[in-house]
Amino acid sequence: MSIVRHLMWGVFKRAAADPRVQQKAVKTVVTVDKTLTETADKVVEFAIEKDPVREVGKMLGKLMSGGNDKH
Repeated sequence: MSIVRHLMWGVFKRAAADPRVQQKAVKTVVTVDKTLTETADKVVEFAIEKDPVREVGKMLGKLMSGGNDKH
């Protein structure tokens, strides 16, 4: 293992042992999980509304633009 890789690994291990870093990691995972769940719900909603096989371009464009947000 190179010296730089060894030093970086040590820095990552120390950071991971820090309770503040662990708290931030948990908050980040919760946020990402919420976002992924919302996105999956949107995909399911689009699949129910339209036949995604026939309208792939329209579906992806609408999904990426957020055109079906119900806010």
